[in-house]
Amino acid sequence: MPVLEVPSRYRVPTGGQARVDVAGTTIRECIVEMENRFPGFQELILDGRGKQRRFVRLFLNGDAIERDALDAAIEQGDTVTIMASAAGG
Repeated sequence: MPVLEVPSRYRVPTGGQARVDVAGTTIRECIVEMENRFPGFQELILDGRGKQRRFVRLFLNGDAIERDALDAAIEQGDTVTIMASAAGG
């Protein structure tokens, strides 16, 4: 199964879990699976149109993915890392 790494600021829905094994063949499917298991998770990552939120970065096996690549295929053993950007002034 792919693994989803969750930053500390997004761990409230996961009950504090930092790494979660998820079923899915795309990054989007993994996020939907997380929502099914941990209600409220998806809205932290995706907006109401299903697009990646502005201050969220996603990485696949350490490589940044394009914002429009949520439906790219992933494989068993892949790691999807979520990074929460900080904004402010």
